[in-house]
Amino acid sequence: MKNSLERKALVVCVAIAAITALWPQGLKTLIQPAIQTAIAYLGSGFFLFVNALLLALLMLCFSPLAGRKMGGADAQKEFSTFGWLAMLFAAGMGSGLVFWGVAEPVLHSHQMPLKHSMYPEPVAASMALTMLNWGFHAWALYAVFGLMLGGVTRAIKNADDLSAPVLHALPGSLGVKHKVRIKRVIYFVAIIAIFFGVVGTIANASMLLKNGVTIKLEHYGLSLNAHWVGALMLLAITALYVTSARFGLRRGIQVLSKFNVYLAFIMMALVILTVPLTPILSTLWNGLKEYLLLVVSGAWQFDSQLKDADWASTWTYNYYFWWLAWGPFVGLFLARISRGRPLWQYIFGVTIIPTMVSLVWFSVLGGSALALDSQTQADLAAVISADYTQGVFIFFSQLGGVGELLAWLSLLLLMVFVATSADSALLVIRQLCESVHSRASLILWSSAMAVISLALLLIADEPLNRNIAVIGGIPFLLIFIVQLVGFIRAFTQELLDDSQQPPPE
Repeated sequence: MKNSLERKALVVCVAIAAITALWPQGLKTLIQPAIQTAIAYLGSGFFLFVNALLLALLMLCFSPLAGRKMGGADAQKEFSTFGWLAMLFAAGMGSGLVFWGVAEPVLHSHQMPLKHSMYPEPVAASMALTMLNWGFHAWALYAVFGLMLGGVTRAIKNADDLSAPVLHALPGSLGVKHKVRIKRVIYFVAIIAIFFGVVGTIANASMLLKNGVTIKLEHYGLSLNAHWVGALMLLAITALYVTSARFGLRRGIQVLSKFNVYLAFIMMALVILTVPLTPILSTLWNGLKEYLLLVVSGAWQFDSQLKDADWASTWTYNYYFWWLAWGPFVGLFLARISRGRPLWQYIFGVTIIPTMVSLVWFSVLGGSALALDSQTQADLAAVISADYTQGVFIFFSQLGGVGELLAWLSLLLLMVFVATSADSALLVIRQLCESVHSRASLILWSSAMAVISLALLLIADEPLNRNIAVIGGIPFLLIFIVQLVGFIRAFTQELLDDSQQPPPE
């Protein structure tokens, strides 16, 4: 099965890569409107669905079942808590925080989509919107994927099989041939979703790296072709994730993830020591309050709180389908690294801690940028509206010598973050293709990622990158729902069976 599946998936990915490279306008004309239409129709319903998942996770975390172990009762922890948290955070969305750390809070603050009567304070409201896109809901999706594949039920104990929950939801009378076909379809759609979800992220990261390095080189009097700079940055990212993939999980991904976290905290500390602390604390506290208010009050009526309901399709709903596209690989990855951890720790560690870290990150960078922007004539919002990648560098340029250091550190952090995500995705894709130990498979998939990322980099259209990222997420929604049905069915049946067991004498 593996060669046939891998060939078909590669053909589709390479075909879309060729269309992107040879006919970019056609991609924007055909694929982008179709994806936007699908998100517009499905977005609000999917938003409600994710809200329900978040609520269910919180209930499970505080239920008597919270002591169950990921991977089964006999599973043992393989990684330290810090290493585990670092890996899940870096794989889940680390690079996006660098790209949007300044841009999104500033943009939402100056172009506030929420109704003023409900959210009169623009800075706090912008932080709430940013966190709605990057916080509890995103991580809840990842947590549910990992939970379904984490071996917490006896019926679905194979944490490496995306199809197991689906097969458990279907009639038991299905023959072996039908089961194999269903498994192939699920794996195929998952590979497409993972591939393009990560490619969109790599393209965004490469755009930021290209512009950042070009700006810094011009500052030193060096003028290089921006496209060549971008290609070199993409080559560096590719070399980094291919090298890491060769070292495996413990010596590759874990080491890079810990480095990412250390570097991110160093950057936040430098910003805090350079700018006034009061705006950061104010943004953090007020943003947290508005975020929790938005989560509770907007959970079931988000569109009604917006000035223009179409905004959600461009931002929040688009993000959620992006996270859905990442779900298969992040979920499999979480299931792999979370073995031996009780459910309460898994849910808390995957859903709460990354959200709080993200809130602090956006408050430090976004809050500081908004405070400085109000005191200077930089007009960050206008700069970011024209080019999302410029915001973080304009902000750092206002911080003197420390800002110069921060600019270079942010480029390094972005490169390593996106390489960690790509490395994790490659691991899962090759796992689904049953070619984890094949060097040829590693070269083929990493090359395909690099080629389509380069094509998107040359097009330089951030909204297109976001739409490309959700190509596989939209069709995977149906599989995800069936997976969830199968998992709930297995879980409830197991609970009923256990409750009917006679008590030990």
